Amino acid sequence: MDTLESRIPEQIDIMVNEKCNARCGMCIQEITYKSGSDSEDDFIDAVQNHFRGFYELGGRKVIITGGEPTLRPARVEKVLQELAKYEDLELVAMYTNGSRLLKERDGESIAQRLLNAGLQFVNLSVHHYNVDKNNAVFGIEKDDPHDVSAHLRKIGLPFRYCATLQHGGLETIGDVLRYVDFAKQNGVVDVYLRQMFEVQLVDTGSLSPKRLPVVKRGIEYTQQNFVDVTPIVEELAERNYFVDENREFQGRKKHETRYRTPDGFNFFISTLEIGTENVKELPYLVIMPNGGLYSTWMGETSRIESL
Repeated sequence: MDTLESRIPEQIDIMVNEKCNARCGMCIQEITYKSGSDSEDDFIDAVQNHFRGFYELGGRKVIITGGEPTLRPARVEKVLQELAKYEDLELVAMYTNGSRLLKERDGESIAQRLLNAGLQFVNLSVHHYNVDKNNAVFGIEKDDPHDVSAHLRKIGLPFRYCATLQHGGLETIGDVLRYVDFAKQNGVVDVYLRQMFEVQLVDTGSLSPKRLPVVKRGIEYTQQNFVDVTPIVEELAERNYFVDENREFQGRKKHETRYRTPDGFNFFISTLEIGTENVKELPYLVIMPNGGLYSTWMGETSRIESL
């Protein structure tokens, strides 16, 4: 029997803001829908109400995202304070480019403050093992991943590295294996690599005339810099790195494969197509900065009033 509980995604995303200090050409948040921000109180009220519904239906995993969440550290802290009311959450993680984790507020790093507020895990975007190439992908000068990683290890905040395969970045199996080794040396829990998102624009009516050219440029970037993972994953399988895979989940055209190095370190490679999901299947749950709850990233047609 198909029930709401059976369709609920395993995680809910809380998008605290839309602005980012980086200029990554392949950023999915730039390509997809932007809801616009609302007042602080309205946003926190929405987090309280929507998360309660998610939790009551069995949801126990939360991802804090943006934009770049650490541009709004006080808002992230407020979200974490709300989540701290639920003692049995399995995961409270945050995606970040890491550029502000070492910044200090009131004598503590932002990373330390967020850990104190209840953050359990960091998904740290690092697109290359070479600092210059990494910064070129982000379009900004960032703290060296070695320094950020050392600080996260020091304060006891677990983290993984996340990267998108692309021309000018990670392109070959040699790049991938060097990156995995680089990540291990920096103390990550694991590594998550993505083929560039494939995006189908199905709700362009939700895009303003100002946004549409931005979205088109983003899609052009992904087409021009796309790296096919097929030869990489085939060679990894031939070298006996393959462990297991999950091809699809709740209407998301996602293919995720887990690999393991000879010394037992796990890394993942995924592909994902966005824009063709059936909104009624609840492929995602996203609380956006306007306080709305959405079942996809593609526009107002996927807004949900409540769970």
